[in-house]
Amino acid sequence: MASIFNIIPLTLFLALSFQAYGQPCSLSDIRVSEFKTSASRYNVSVTNRCSCSQSQVKFNCDGFKSSQPVDPAIFSEDCLLLQGEPLHFSSVVSFTYVSNSRFLFIPISSQISCP
Repeated sequence: MASIFNIIPLTLFLALSFQAYGQPCSLSDIRVSEFKTSASRYNVSVTNRCSCSQSQVKFNCDGFKSSQPVDPAIFSEDCLLLQGEPLHFSSVVSFTYVSNSRFLFIPISSQISCP
């Protein structure tokens, strides 16, 4: 009977540990690099550094404007990357925008999918 009471706290501890650390990835694994290619043209590359795929990758893009359209299959007007399709481990997706000033793309949400 005493051994059952010893197992319960251990089971609870392990369950809480896996809940807190169960996902090996986070938004910080979505890396955005940006560089200026001309006076007003910027190239943005997005990389998934997580071993799991991340889909529904969305960015905060309040105030983002490009004087030339960005390919909506890559980056839509509602700030969704790849129309919500998965960005796999080490995959890089790039797009170009034209603006008088650089815009900081910050990921705000994604869905992590591990095999």
